Amino acid sequence: MTWQSHQLLAMLNLGICLAIGWACICRLNSHVARVHKLARARYALLLAGALASGMQPALWGTWTTVGDTIFSACVLAGLLINVARWHGAAHPMRRQDDNEL
Repeated sequence: MTWQSHQLLAMLNLGICLAIGWACICRLNSHVARVHKLARARYALLLAGALASGMQPALWGTWTTVGDTIFSACVLAGLLINVARWHGAAHPMRRQDDNEL
């Protein structure tokens, strides 16, 4: 890969990881994360992983690969699929223990 393609891939991965981090911070500020320790741990670990992946060139001096970017995009897609569960207690995909809060 050329220097420019490495930089472009790193910036794309950083953008995806910033979106993951934003979603995790929003979820950590939710009522569910304040009550359930497992949900809090899940989003805190996901935030740490997104930070480590997105800042990989600056933290460790290694370039982001295509596999890293695809994996980050799949994690973001998984978070976006679950957005419907985050809003509205009557949604059929929402967990029952979330309805009790």
